[in-house]
Amino acid sequence: MIASLIADRQPALFSLKIVCVGWRLVFKSLQRFSVFLVLLLSISRTVSLVQPLSKVKRTGALRTMYVYIGYIILETAIFGSLEGYSYDRTGGYCYENGHRPTSEVANALYVITLGVPAIVTFVSFILSTLAIRRSMKCSRTLSCGGIGLGPRVRDSIKKQATNTIMIFTFTYIICNLPHFVNMIVWIITMSLDCVGSCYPGPIYINPFMYWFSWNISEVLSVIVNMACNPLIYYFRISQYRQWVGEIKFWKKISRFLHY
Repeated sequence: MIASLIADRQPALFSLKIVCVGWRLVFKSLQRFSVFLVLLLSISRTVSLVQPLSKVKRTGALRTMYVYIGYIILETAIFGSLEGYSYDRTGGYCYENGHRPTSEVANALYVITLGVPAIVTFVSFILSTLAIRRSMKCSRTLSCGGIGLGPRVRDSIKKQATNTIMIFTFTYIICNLPHFVNMIVWIITMSLDCVGSCYPGPIYINPFMYWFSWNISEVLSVIVNMACNPLIYYFRISQYRQWVGEIKFWKKISRFLHY
């Protein structure tokens, strides 16, 4: 993509069919899988906070993840074989040609798999925050347990957990909301009563929306979110820092920087 944009939006490597088709299929699959992992993490966290006595089973979470991977592979195999792909100069990448009715179904599933997780993640964030605040109020009484920890220590831990959830969810929503909104605007544009192609329509006729909105919302913001997640984990979760520190590769880098 960078090579195409630098070359005045010429196809560059996208002129190769295998690169064109492969980029689109792999990018969309990884994008949705990343969003799904955030959803899975949010739900697991919410369940553990709302129902402290019920333990979230690791095997159940892994099976859910494997099922979703199977769904993505199946959907990609079905719609990927029916669609045609070509280079889009406005976006600077390859996209589906839009063969109806398969493209309409594929676009609907694409929007759903991006939009629904965002909504569920936001609801999970609200429930988690309320559960933590309720637990913090309750922690000052003897009926809340917490043996071995004083109320101040428990409150500090819960405040840290609340801040971590807020940062994580806020980053997720900020990075993924532009693309979700852009897709909704695109669907509205394509549903207008017009002769022939409705695109760019009244909204995408704007130079910024036409040339840059898709690059920013569909590619850049998604990659920024993926890059921010491990940083949030590292700076907010001590167990994650410890796990990273135990990786041999990072140990070598740490020693090199130390010397």
